[in-house]
Amino acid sequence: MNKQKTMPNEQTINLDQFGTDILAEIEKLFQKTFSYTKPANNEWQLPDPSQVFTSHHKTFSSLETLKDSLNEVKNKLSDKQLDEWHQHTSFTNKAGKVIAHVKKSVSAELCTQAWCKFHEIVCSFPLLPSDALQNGELNSVHLCEAPGAFIASLNHYLKSHRIPCDWNWVANTLNPYHEANDTLMMIMDDRFSSLAS
Repeated sequence: MNKQKTMPNEQTINLDQFGTDILAEIEKLFQKTFSYTKPANNEWQLPDPSQVFTSHHKTFSSLETLKDSLNEVKNKLSDKQLDEWHQHTSFTNKAGKVIAHVKKSVSAELCTQAWCKFHEIVCSFPLLPSDALQNGELNSVHLCEAPGAFIASLNHYLKSHRIPCDWNWVANTLNPYHEANDTLMMIMDDRFSSLAS
């Protein structure tokens, strides 16, 4: 039997070129989902604004131990040659070629790992509110959005699935040019950013 997978732009990929062990591993990875149901007793409630940030700092020993262990491992990497380390991580990254393939096959704008992550989520779960789509107006808020891959991915989804709606979005992120932010820790791609002074 010839197994085929149709991509969003109708391009077909022949899955027979992969062994059954690889196909099984792929299927297992893509079936890994978690579902949460809101409790009937309204347990999941935001605290009253007067109570927010009023409790004392609390540490969790298990998380502190994990943090120390992670930092210990990270410290062992400081003497590695950056180009060799990059080559190693690229080689061991199982999804390394996914982004290039997606970008080429569906003409994805600003295609990054985040773009692929959001697209997988929006295609797998009922993320968009049905009442908003029925009313023809969708509003979205994007937090920590730089450089804008979630916005670009949602735009691609709405257009490629021909979802007729007026889409309004707002986003925020750290200003990479603000003097209080460490420039080495900032994403410098500001194509989607409207920076305030």
